[in-house]
Amino acid sequence: MLLDELRIHARVFAEREAVDPETFPARDIADLFALGMLSAPFPRSVGGGELSCDACVSLVIELAASSPSTALLACMPMGLAAASAAAAVAAPSAHRATALEQMERVAADYAQKRYYAACNSERGAGGALTAMKTVARRDASGQFHLTGEKILASGGQNAAVFFSGATIDPAALPGSGAVEFFLTETTAPGVHILDDWDGFGMRSTESHSVRYEGAPTRELLGFPNLVELAQPWVYSHCLFAAIPLGCALGILRELGTPAPSSPALRLRLSEAQMRYEAARAYLLETARGWEAGASPAWRARVLRTKAYVTQDTTRLAAELFALSGGRHYRRSSHVARLLASSFAGTALRPPLPLALDMLAEGFGLDPNDS
Repeated sequence: MLLDELRIHARVFAEREAVDPETFPARDIADLFALGMLSAPFPRSVGGGELSCDACVSLVIELAASSPSTALLACMPMGLAAASAAAAVAAPSAHRATALEQMERVAADYAQKRYYAACNSERGAGGALTAMKTVARRDASGQFHLTGEKILASGGQNAAVFFSGATIDPAALPGSGAVEFFLTETTAPGVHILDDWDGFGMRSTESHSVRYEGAPTRELLGFPNLVELAQPWVYSHCLFAAIPLGCALGILRELGTPAPSSPALRLRLSEAQMRYEAARAYLLETARGWEAGASPAWRARVLRTKAYVTQDTTRLAAELFALSGGRHYRRSSHVARLLASSFAGTALRPPLPLALDMLAEGFGLDPNDS
């Protein structure tokens, strides 16, 4: 039902983006909150939809076919909802009650339409968590403060809460990992949101830089060593891979409606549809394997899937654009925006070169993987 409702709203999202492709789509985000898409990964007990990872991937594909920027913005709170839910499941017994209470608080914020945004990428880190330079320091009261610079904070001034990774002194948090994630109110002192977003494609995400100068955090996300024990962010990789896939679907729909009269063009579009359907099936099959505390084998599978889907569907979008004809060769055309968005950012979360390096380093065939 949610997918059907989203298809109806997606046309409205596309019309809004056509009119104003540069501005944060506040009305779209409000509509997604109202539909329940952003809280879909939460369990029903806290007002979520308890949707599976593959069901959420299907939602992102459909949304990206109409408005990729809105789809990318949707991935942030959806991924955080999944991370919070995973923390509540995978938390060690000593932290389980705290993780459950946090999930309830975050879900209540979603009900109030407070937008949670990712503020993680750093210059020179190449997408690797272990290369982060942002530091979390604990004061005498026990509160953590962030200091460092982030280059992509989705939503910018429109976000209510940022979730950010930072390195930490293990002595300050027993059992911590190399990087922990923190929730920080965007209005907190020491949070400086710049006005410098000038991206190619995905313009309306307003992914500005952020400077943390001793900014007080609201709380630690989940529990110590969340990244290693719960593996929450591989869920987000599945969502991000859905965006270029949706861009290719959107271009296919534009070029195939109505069906072209040329038999040669119809053949090319049929071939493109097969490539799209194969990539979609691969992504959905991978997403069905999600569970909190995912195994190394499944994490490697996600990296392979994301690398393949983002590469092939971005290439497919470019090939389709070349077939689209002069009427689409305009910056303002929906097809041109879909093409730009397929290149802009989604393959870089984490960066595709990093993913390929990790795949090469850890290559090995699992005899149990059919």
